[in-house]
Amino acid sequence: MKKYDTIIVGAGAAGLYCGCALSGGKNLILEKGKRPGLKLLMSGSGQCNVTHGGSIKEFLACYGDKGRSIRTCLQKHNNLELCRFLQGLGVPTVERDDGKIFPKSMKAQDILNALLENQNGEIIYESEVTEVEYLGQEEGYHLKARAGDFFAKNLVIATGGASFPTTGSDGKLARTVSASLGIPMEDLKPSLTPVFVENYCYGELSGISFRDVAIMVSGHRAVGDLLFTFKNFSGPVIINNSRYMKTGDVLEINFVWPRSRQELLAEMKKDFPGNGQSLVNYMSDTLDLPKRFAKAVAEMTGLDCRKVSQFTGDEMKDVCALLTGQRFTVSGLAGFKEAMATAGGIKLSSVSTKTMESKDYPGLYFIGEVLDVDGDTGGYNLQFAYSSAMVAADSINWKQQK
Repeated sequence: MKKYDTIIVGAGAAGLYCGCALSGGKNLILEKGKRPGLKLLMSGSGQCNVTHGGSIKEFLACYGDKGRSIRTCLQKHNNLELCRFLQGLGVPTVERDDGKIFPKSMKAQDILNALLENQNGEIIYESEVTEVEYLGQEEGYHLKARAGDFFAKNLVIATGGASFPTTGSDGKLARTVSASLGIPMEDLKPSLTPVFVENYCYGELSGISFRDVAIMVSGHRAVGDLLFTFKNFSGPVIINNSRYMKTGDVLEINFVWPRSRQELLAEMKKDFPGNGQSLVNYMSDTLDLPKRFAKAVAEMTGLDCRKVSQFTGDEMKDVCALLTGQRFTVSGLAGFKEAMATAGGIKLSSVSTKTMESKDYPGLYFIGEVLDVDGDTGGYNLQFAYSSAMVAADSINWKQQK
């Protein structure tokens, strides 16, 4: 029989971090695919945005309503420790002006290579786990996999979510474990995704971006960068807040934040009298809006052929309404093929976030994206992969030392 002290299922970032941190015993990683770390290699367009700078306390708001629940985990193994950990593996990091942290080489492959070289156990590839059985506290867990039957005292589920299914992520094992062991699980849905709206009118402006745009949806306001694509809204302010959106919601966009509608109207009433500029030039020069966007707005309002000095009060109000609160109806989110992360997964309430161990099954751990945690873009999901992997390894190491 193939008996191990610890079996980790999944050779993604979380599973590999955990494998490095195990200090003893006979350990194994079972990986469904032919190669490890495919999503890690995709991160940051191959450069691997591994975490973010700043205080770990500032991270909590970047996980939506889950931030408070994972606070202990993040603080115990924070972003500074992650950088030291990688440095110790021979991969120094560098922080960009925007706070994103990358390997100094800007190569995700360097991180993957270092993790693989420092595993405290073996890896078996092309060995999808199809069944998990709990045998009791003394015997642990029985796994049926493509490579055969395996037994382990400790079992770590690190199979990720369902985004980028071509990498092998499909959420299947999480559903299997949830069903067979009765562990609560939230339905999986795409997260960190572009958003489609009805009557999208900016397809011809694909590639235009904005700094510090404000959006409002379902009573939730956020400020950040916005990007027009040929088919939908994207950019950090959309992607990071897609978790709050669903079909039928009204998405309102203020392109001139922090100006309110009343403030912009007062500004226009002051600027327009005697002003010989066109509306396009005024929006471009004074409001610092992209000229192609300004032209599109002027055409929408039908005011593109007149000087702003000729505008009536009602016409000013129409322009203000469009710039400070253009409204769209959400028609859907991009699917798992485009989503950067997965919302849903094993409920945090079913694990101790101090150890990532199941509250009902001793020796069963869940780490990384398999849990119902999804962070913003900027390295927050890979940080949680590291933090959750390390607290799980801490727990397993402590047990083995007893």
